[in-house]
Amino acid sequence: MTEEIYKKLAGALNARSMTYPSVPCDEFYAFAREIFTPEQAEIASNIPLDGVTSEELAAVMKGADAEHLQRHLEDMARVGTVRVKEKNGKKHYELLPLVPGIIELQFMHGRVDEHTKRLAQLMKSYGKALKNIMTAAPARLPGVDTSKARKVSVEQEVLDRPTILPYEEVMKLIDTTEYIAAGTCVCRHQGDLLDRPCDKPKTDKCMIFGPSAQFASDRGFVHLISRDEARQSIDEAEAAGLVHVYASSQDRFIDLLCACCGCHCFILRGVSRTPVPSQAILANWVVTIDDEACSGCGACIDRCWMEALHMEGDLAVRDAKRCIGCGICIYVCPSEAMKLVHREIAPVKS
Repeated sequence: MTEEIYKKLAGALNARSMTYPSVPCDEFYAFAREIFTPEQAEIASNIPLDGVTSEELAAVMKGADAEHLQRHLEDMARVGTVRVKEKNGKKHYELLPLVPGIIELQFMHGRVDEHTKRLAQLMKSYGKALKNIMTAAPARLPGVDTSKARKVSVEQEVLDRPTILPYEEVMKLIDTTEYIAAGTCVCRHQGDLLDRPCDKPKTDKCMIFGPSAQFASDRGFVHLISRDEARQSIDEAEAAGLVHVYASSQDRFIDLLCACCGCHCFILRGVSRTPVPSQAILANWVVTIDDEACSGCGACIDRCWMEALHMEGDLAVRDAKRCIGCGICIYVCPSEAMKLVHREIAPVKS
């Protein structure tokens, strides 16, 4: 019976985002039990996509008490599984997706305690299980009913997928956002907890934008920062060769920007293993190289996490299929031979 509750929870999470799917299996159940009690999993499974008040949820869950539900919902907001929004003087509760959302809020606070260490290990175990499942059955994930996935427009579906943003686009995002909150890099913090550290900076390298930033800050997962502080953090990320990955939902859930390394980020690691990385993520930009300006120094080669650059004689050569348009190679080019241009056709797959 308990397993069925967590299977329903997996369906509810997948209805919100398939960026990191919730596949019913022993490893998923173990991870889910660490952050959802059985009663909370049942509550989460009944929350409508557009959010709900405790009174409305009581009507959905016939016989449930609204005050009892509100206490549970507040507990779930405290641990980062639901988000709270104020509408017309009432609290509305939204179940967050696994990514971007629940997983990030479990690690962005940067704490080192037994619960977080346990979560890191459980997430690692689930990640391995998910990789094996997807390798064995890439066309269809066992236990995942895609027919019940939320219906959205093509434009919204594109926005819901992780996007690679070059430096200038990140700066535009910072300039046009009212609230910015920052916390510890999720993937590199998990690496620390698993005794697999990364030498790249992790402080304030995951950022949340918009109203979600206020919620996450109020609940202690992150802290609000100024635009200047955000720009400084991005400049540090550029110098370190980190890729800016943006998971946007137009504030439907959480708008997240992470400065990612290819050694620990589960998204970049997965993208780099595919035959055509530019089609495994939204990569709307691509690097071009001016052969006449290229000095042949090779500084850009090791900078690329996707192995999209190599030397041919005295010139750097780019593989457009592997290039994801992050632009971190440009940072180290001494002759300014490299620049970013829009792809003629954005590689969007349904």
